[in-house]
Amino acid sequence: MKKTFLLLAVLLMVSTSTFAIGGIDLSIGPKVGYQTAKLSYQKSDIKAGFSNSFVVGLFGRVGIGGLYVQPEVLWFKSSNAFSMNINKSEAEALGINYPNGLQFTMTRNAMNIQVPVLVGYKLDLLDFLAVRAQAGPTANFVIPGKTIVEKSASISDDPDFPPQLENAEFDTKKIAWGIQMGVGFDVLGFTLDINYNLGVSKIFGAHIIEGLDTSWSNAIDLGNIDQTKQNLFMVTVGYKFL
Repeated sequence: MKKTFLLLAVLLMVSTSTFAIGGIDLSIGPKVGYQTAKLSYQKSDIKAGFSNSFVVGLFGRVGIGGLYVQPEVLWFKSSNAFSMNINKSEAEALGINYPNGLQFTMTRNAMNIQVPVLVGYKLDLLDFLAVRAQAGPTANFVIPGKTIVEKSASISDDPDFPPQLENAEFDTKKIAWGIQMGVGFDVLGFTLDINYNLGVSKIFGAHIIEGLDTSWSNAIDLGNIDQTKQNLFMVTVGYKFL
């Protein structure tokens, strides 16, 4: 029994610590979490975040003293809704009579593989507790999904969709760049990271919507589309296997 207990204790110590090689600390492990536009400690908000904006991936960490580099590979789905208005006079010039106030919503669905590379500093508060601050660039590789087009119900008439929007797709760039910054906590083998992702590159190509000719581009007001809509908090919990 004592030998079994000792073996379990050794395995637990190994699994909840980092390996130190020549003064360099190495860690690797999985992490899960969610994205949100606003941080909240309410149980219902956290549950909704995991349900609607789930994140899963792997992280590594290489540290020397208090300094460290933490690369990650994260996978998540995204869904962004963009509203646009029809310019009545431009539509009439195309021979189509739409009422004032006609609005369409296009929802961009995508699969994302995000690769942040964070540089930070770790401060050990207790033997089992450390606090961290970190920042670094992130590359977001986008695999576009089906675009959903919906008409606003805010008007009394019921016009058809503009024909060029029926099966429209966003002109999505394959990669979007950003900056991630935040804080983290290590408790035994567990990690908690709270980062803010700031989009710095446009997520759409020059035309925003694929296949629109010049006349339809003038008839659809795309000016209110936020092209860097990647500004979200990411909360993740990880476990260091090494």
